[in-house]
Order: sequence, then structure tokens, then C-alpha cells
Amino acid sequence: MTTRPNLDTLTPELIERGLRALQQAQTPPPQLLELALAGGSASAAEKSLILQDWFDEMTIHALNYQRRAEGLEQPDAPPPTRAAALTALAADFCSGNPDLEGWSALYHRYLAPLSFEAGDLALAAHVVPQQFRRRLKRGLSHLAHALREAEMDARRQACSPPGSHIPAPDYAHLFGVQEHTQRLARQLTDPNGPRFISLEGLGGIGKTALARAVAQRQIEQDGLTDVLWVSARQEWFSDRGEIIPLNNPARSLEDVAARMAAQLGLQKLTGLPASDKLARIQPILSATPYLAVIDNLETLRDTESLLPALHPLAGDTRFLLTSRYTLSGFPYVHIFPVPQLSASAARALLESEMARRGFRSAIPPPAIERLYALIGGLPLALKLVAAQVRCFALADIIADLQRAQRRTQDALYTFIYRRTWSALADSARHLLLALLPLDPDGEDRAFIQTMSGLTEADFALALAQLLDYSLLEAVDPLGAPRYNLHRLTATFLRTDVLHQWTA
Repeated sequence: MTTRPNLDTLTPELIERGLRALQQAQTPPPQLLELALAGGSASAAEKSLILQDWFDEMTIHALNYQRRAEGLEQPDAPPPTRAAALTALAADFCSGNPDLEGWSALYHRYLAPLSFEAGDLALAAHVVPQQFRRRLKRGLSHLAHALREAEMDARRQACSPPGSHIPAPDYAHLFGVQEHTQRLARQLTDPNGPRFISLEGLGGIGKTALARAVAQRQIEQDGLTDVLWVSARQEWFSDRGEIIPLNNPARSLEDVAARMAAQLGLQKLTGLPASDKLARIQPILSATPYLAVIDNLETLRDTESLLPALHPLAGDTRFLLTSRYTLSGFPYVHIFPVPQLSASAARALLESEMARRGFRSAIPPPAIERLYALIGGLPLALKLVAAQVRCFALADIIADLQRAQRRTQDALYTFIYRRTWSALADSARHLLLALLPLDPDGEDRAFIQTMSGLTEADFALALAQLLDYSLLEAVDPLGAPRYNLHRLTATFLRTDVLHQWTA
């Protein structure tokens, strides 16, 4: 087993020794070759190339970032002549920005395609050699810091077992999905099967749960290299009842590319444009069996450009998407409509949820039939009814549902949330409204309490009530619990509560 060097040994002096060796086509110091960032089983020559690429990309990215901040030109390619390179260096040193000068000194001394002596660079920068050396040491210090961070990320990634990116389940048991899971597994492992599968259906119908079940099955039974999981949950519900994607550049093709690169351990790509990230990812995914899941894809603002950009990545890798809106316009996407649960599966889910909540009485079959006729086999709606049965008479729940039966499914969900809202304590209502800006991946208890502004006693009561009513979900409750709102809970809060009930 390779012994990784202590991060404290990744000093500017070691970095400079490595850069000199690479510049002279020699092997870098062993401490650099033993980095997780350099690749686990690669040869010394391959590791040297990986390190060279990382140093180049990190330095050029930082240099262009500083040039952009100063309004200077950021060329797409290195200067073609020695004179042009020295002119660019002089412009960097005229900015008065010591960080820019540091990165520029580092790049031109060790990484530029054209080789320069330190004295020539100092002369072009209009500084004495001692001052140029100080700027070079500043650049080396920045690069050493970036290397330590990247190495820490690479080690963390190497310690993650396959499937670690699959989110924790937000259900106790799944009902009525075994046939769908098996069918999808066959399609994903068929050499001639579709490279892209889109799970489609209404919100709350179980698309994410099905995607998770399929991903978990694949990683356990079919020997995938790993599962990549990107959550794109970000939506706004307008006054007209429409779900409108937020115009947020961070929730875009750029964000998808960044998360995929990070999960592949390619932190060195940070800061590159999405097109460059995807170009670097493409050889890995097209030749190595991964399953890439993009959940709630319809909320991304650039779906039309996202799928064509991802298409070249598919080969041995397959993509599993979830979306409320159909992707049938893309000829290479296979559509899998997620059906509602059958009456028997819906009953099993309802009874399981009630038993989990400590409610042991069975619901009479006629009542189950009436509920199914009003709600259908929508898992989220069934879970919410199970939460209400403990507090309300079943006849009252059914009567209230009947008065809303002509509305759309989204309006039906809104009505169910509204009934629950009326039973919430003021502190629980306050907390629920405060949770709207939650990160898609959830937040921990301390963060949520701070954000809510509630006292410890009020917060504990409110949190328990929201969990009891299925308005808040806990991920990994036995480990390090993180809490998040279901997508439709966020929709509910953005419609009736915020726009009608407060009027």
C-alpha cells in the first residue's frame, strides 16, 4: 500500500523542486509521486504527466482569474513568441496586484512553453531579481496551498466506497416498484440498451425513490465502477400555479459538470468552463461503466443544451434522469413513465406508514378504496394521509378530500398540506417558512435552528411536529442527520401559504 506524504510536507520548496524536474523532463520528488492526486496505480511517468497537467491547469486558471480581475487580456493560447510572452508578463507586473504578479512569475518561470531565465523575466517585469524572486515565492506558496486542498479532496474521494454518492433513502419500505426496478436494470445493463433513460411523472409519484432503488441495485449486483448523483432540485411556484425554473447559473450545465467532476475526483478541473470539464470527463465515462443520475432535471434552466452536451459522455456509462417534463424530444432518450402505485401497493404503503407512526388500527377496505379513488397511488399523498390519521378522524379527511376532487393533482397536494398547516403550532409554521432556502442536499440541526431564530424549546417542538407531519424529511437520522424539504413541500409553501393564506 502506498504511504501518502503528510500534507505539511507539501511546501513551496518541494513544489519548486518538482517544477524544475518536470521542466527538465526528469522525475519529480517521491513525495509528489505518492500523492493520491497523481493516481493510485499509475507508473512514475504517468504520474509525472498527471502532476504536470494539474500544475498547468491550476496555475493558468489562477493567472487568468487575476488577469480578469484587473481587466487584462486572458489569451486562449500561450503567446506565440518570446516577445509576446515577455510583454504579457510586463502587463501583469504593471497591475499593482501582488497575487497576479506571483502567479505570472510562477507561470513564466516554470510552466510556459517557452523557457526563460529568471534574470530575463525580472528585466521584462522592470523589477530587480530579488523582487522577482519574492513574487515567485508568493506564487509557489499559493500553488502549495492549492495542492494541499486538492490532495485532501483526492484522499477523501479515494476513501469513499462505490455508491457513496447515492443519497440516503427517505422511505422505510418501497412498495410496487420491484418490477420497474428489474426492467430498468435490464435496460441499463443491456449492451444494446438505451444510454439515457428518463423517469417521468407527476411530482410526488416516486421518481427519485425509484432512481435510488435502481442505482443501489446496480452498484450492489452489477459491478459498476460507481454511481454519480447530481441533485437539481430548485423550483419556484408562481401565482398562476406554474413551476418555473429559477434563472440561476449555479443550477445549470456548469453546475452539473462541476458536480460530476468532483465526484470523479477531478478537483483539478475546478474553475474550467463546463465545456472543458466535460471534455476531460468524456474519456473516463465513455470507456468506464458508471451510472450517472441527474435528479429533477426539469428545474435546470438550460435543459435544451444540457442533454446534447452530456450525450458524448455516454458509452459504457449510462444516464438515469428524473423529470416532471418529458424529454421525448431528444431521440436518444428512452422514456420510462413512472406509474402510480396499484391499489394493493398503495394500501401496503399506507398501512406501513401508519404502523411506523405507532397507529395499529387497520383502515377498513371501503375507506381504503375511497382514499385511493381520491388520492390515487401517489406515495407522497399517502404518506401525508398516514400522518393525518393520527390527529383527525378518517371520515373528516375523506370529506375534505372529496371537496377538492375536481382539482388537479398539484392542487390536491396543496389541499393536503393546507389541512396539515391548520394543525401546526405557531412555532412549527414559523420554522416551516424559514426552511424555504434550504440547500437541496439538506442542512443539519444546528444550522436550521440558527436560521429559524427560535428558542431551543420552541425549535425542538416545531422540528418534531414537522417531522411527524411529513413536512420535513430527515436523511441518515441515526448518523449525522440532515433535514430537507420535499420538493412539493417547497411548492406548497410558495403557493397557498405565501400568496393566499397571508392575504
